[in-house]
Amino acid sequence: MDEALPSAVRLSLEQALDQWRHWQPSPDSRPQPLRRLDAGRSNTSVLVGDGQRHWVVRIDGYRSERLGLSRDAEWRALANAAAAGLAPQPAYRNPALGITVCRYVETAVGAVDSIAGLGLLLRSIQALPAIKFRLDPLQRARRYLEVLGERELPPALTDACAALAPSPLTLCHNDLLRANRVATEDGLIALDWEYAAMGDPLFELAVIIEGDGLTEDEATALHQAWLGEPPGQDARQQLVLQRCVYRELGALWECAMDILKSE
Repeated sequence: MDEALPSAVRLSLEQALDQWRHWQPSPDSRPQPLRRLDAGRSNTSVLVGDGQRHWVVRIDGYRSERLGLSRDAEWRALANAAAAGLAPQPAYRNPALGITVCRYVETAVGAVDSIAGLGLLLRSIQALPAIKFRLDPLQRARRYLEVLGERELPPALTDACAALAPSPLTLCHNDLLRANRVATEDGLIALDWEYAAMGDPLFELAVIIEGDGLTEDEATALHQAWLGEPPGQDARQQLVLQRCVYRELGALWECAMDILKSE
């Protein structure tokens, strides 16, 4: 692998590869690093292989609890999603080392990431078994503020949350951006489940609309694809509020990540 990795990341990667016999199913031999995948702001992912199969080793770039995340919840959601064909097969994890290993999935030739397919993926994820971990936007915002050394919540966030109507909670991926979706021959699957939690499914839509920069026409089409029918006025208004919640949380997350990456 030509790309240079920071020494701490390299050490964690080598420790993960040294544990290859504990991966499920285990490789035929110790996997070798092949290349660094597109790096997110928070973690480093490396493609590895044993000559026959490929995996992605993700090395955490921060302590997940500082951002209010749960690696146990992520693993349960990932395992359930993989069993349903909605995520890569998990192979190994070591929370103490900040390591998660999954099978590598490539985009299938001719497969597309469509609005209709995304609506189906959303409904399928939300039908997965519940986990004992919930996304509370205000609580999550307070975690970000702790990293920033601040206390006061943004008024736009508190106002939007106060105006939201109660909604049944479902499992949500909560980071289902284009970079975390792969089009396979069997449909879309979701990568990177670290933000998975029980939450309002309209927030999940808001993440995609805002994070992927969808047009208003595309946003409406996604809302309809998810519902299976044109959304009513109340549903549209609730989505507007959730988009505000996501923008405010996203802004805090960006600032918190700047702090964490500099430590």
